[in-house]
Amino acid sequence: MRHLRLKIFFFILSFVNFNLIAQVVDSKKDSITYYLPKVVVTANRYEKNIFETHIPVSIVHKHEIWQHGIDNLGNLLQKQAGVNFTSVGPWSQKFVIRGLVGPQVLTLIDGMRLDVLRSYGNHAPLLDVEQIERVEIIRGPTSILYGSDAIGGVVNFITKKPGSIDKEFGLKGNLGLQYSSVDHQNHQSLTLIGNLHNWQFLLGLNNRNADDVNTPKGKLANTGFNGYSIDAKIYTEFSNKHYINITGQSNQLKDVGIPINKYAKNARFLKYNRDLVTLNYEYRSPKNIWAKSKINLCYQQGERNFDALIYQMPMGALFVNQILNAHRYVDSFSGNFQNSFTFFKKNFLTTGIDVFANFDNTKRLADPEIYNKQGIIVKNPPADYTPPIPKSNRKGIAIFIEDEFAPWPKLTFTFGTRIDYIISHANATVGTLVEENRKETDSDFSGNIGILYRLSEKVRFIANIGRAFKAPTLQERYFKGVAQVGYLYGNPQLNSERSLNLDGGIKWKTGISTGEFNLFRNQIDNLIVMKPISIAADTFVYDNVGQAQIFGGEFQTEIYLTKRISVFLNSSYVYGQDVKSEEALPKIPPLEALLGLRYGDKNSNYWFEVNSRFVNEQNRVAKNEIETSGYNIFNFSTGVNLNRFLRLRNPLFLTFNIKNIFDMSYRDHLSSVTWWDAPGRNIIIGLRSNF
Repeated sequence: MRHLRLKIFFFILSFVNFNLIAQVVDSKKDSITYYLPKVVVTANRYEKNIFETHIPVSIVHKHEIWQHGIDNLGNLLQKQAGVNFTSVGPWSQKFVIRGLVGPQVLTLIDGMRLDVLRSYGNHAPLLDVEQIERVEIIRGPTSILYGSDAIGGVVNFITKKPGSIDKEFGLKGNLGLQYSSVDHQNHQSLTLIGNLHNWQFLLGLNNRNADDVNTPKGKLANTGFNGYSIDAKIYTEFSNKHYINITGQSNQLKDVGIPINKYAKNARFLKYNRDLVTLNYEYRSPKNIWAKSKINLCYQQGERNFDALIYQMPMGALFVNQILNAHRYVDSFSGNFQNSFTFFKKNFLTTGIDVFANFDNTKRLADPEIYNKQGIIVKNPPADYTPPIPKSNRKGIAIFIEDEFAPWPKLTFTFGTRIDYIISHANATVGTLVEENRKETDSDFSGNIGILYRLSEKVRFIANIGRAFKAPTLQERYFKGVAQVGYLYGNPQLNSERSLNLDGGIKWKTGISTGEFNLFRNQIDNLIVMKPISIAADTFVYDNVGQAQIFGGEFQTEIYLTKRISVFLNSSYVYGQDVKSEEALPKIPPLEALLGLRYGDKNSNYWFEVNSRFVNEQNRVAKNEIETSGYNIFNFSTGVNLNRFLRLRNPLFLTFNIKNIFDMSYRDHLSSVTWWDAPGRNIIIGLRSNF
């Protein structure tokens, strides 16, 4: 019944909104001033008005992070239609776009890919939300521009940039403090932005620490953490054509709790560190056919040290105590060279080359102890130091080309193709799946044809057909050992995933409403899943599903009642199945919707928002999943510039948020924590001063 009510509500609001569009579609000027993101770079790898893209794109801006008390990357995207995340606790998450998860969703930082060696396992955030300027989300495959791993979509975290000040020397910034009650988290942040002549710089410092999360059922063990991040950037313009940007980031986390199962007395990353350096060069020549060239180089170094103690875990009639420790080092290099050309103001051509190389070195200790009900040890094997993945690497090179052609003012076509060549190599290691040296190669092409039709100044119809692929990761091919789900085997014989996606929809931007409605159908050959191979569903192997089919839709809109008051609705539905067996695919999110009311003045001196998230029950589940009930979560957010009441030299903003107002007890279908509640009521208070 709840499922039916949500569908009826969804389509009634859709009908109302399309009638509103019809009433104002021919208006020559917006009657209400509203905030709308104007530029997106992820969709086409160059700056473009979001309203003029032929694929569904969403943007989250930095002001939403602070105003709504966001403390992790998953919650940052939770209000976006068609976007979810899997989780093992609050700091361990992976994004889900249109029912595809993990390595099928490409994660970028400033357009550069993170390492993709692992496909299973939710991990700590590699970026503090306070470092983010905005997030751009593409829903749907974009392998044509970004290569393997973008079958489901792309999430691009664009970090804060230095800003110029109209002086030979200038300095500005902000200082923030924040506290959240659900985990007693404290957060301190400082950002400095300045310039010296034609040099611009940024320095960002963040520190966070949190205890275990409180739920309506009590505290969830192994969910606290602490750590800090440093972000430094230098930007200079040598002339009006040459630009250089150098970035250094360091994210240092420790004691990051991961509730892997209810028998874990201790489960945490002792270290979870990432250091990054990038160099970006750009040449601009807007008066010539050759419009722009960019060179981006990136080096990342990661260190992860996981430590766990499992106590009294049942194994049939026996019990297991186990010590686990895994120490992993990752080095990643990536780069791209891109050119843009303009022909007769009707063609915009983008060409480029991408390269990457990832190197993995993992050490592990697994020391189990098996005993009976009387506490007598029946088996105590020697400790196993065999690494779960042998020393290995993954390298790739690709070329791509995309042409945007506008033969008529109302119509724009986008054509593109890309060819990738990827080599995976693993060293022979006794006790692993790789007893002899192995080398696997994956090569394939991606392509798309997109259409944007301008019905009027206010309405766009979009359609896209795209072919994408994903090569197996080192984890999927070579892993063997204990994982968060149980015991997990890789499969060196895995085939690459290939998808064909059809996408169509409408965007509108009128005087009283903005929004979009999209439908999609994605057919994936050789979808890689973790297949249970034991009755107890505690042993898995990576395997290809012959053919998977995923379809659904998203609807999101904001209706402006006055210049300051608006109501908004986001809703999404995904259905996924194995075509041959007709069984449900894993990690498919249930039907959900977000409905809210927002008030805000144009200067952000005062705002408030109330919203409710409706999530339907999920009773169509994969073999290794459990059914979940539906739930409603209510949230409240408000903030004020205290300069309205106090005479202060600098603006001082106070924010107040309540998440899960009624302390609802529920379980998220995409959470691996099946034995405990999700976080309860959370009161978040923040202070920020700009100077």
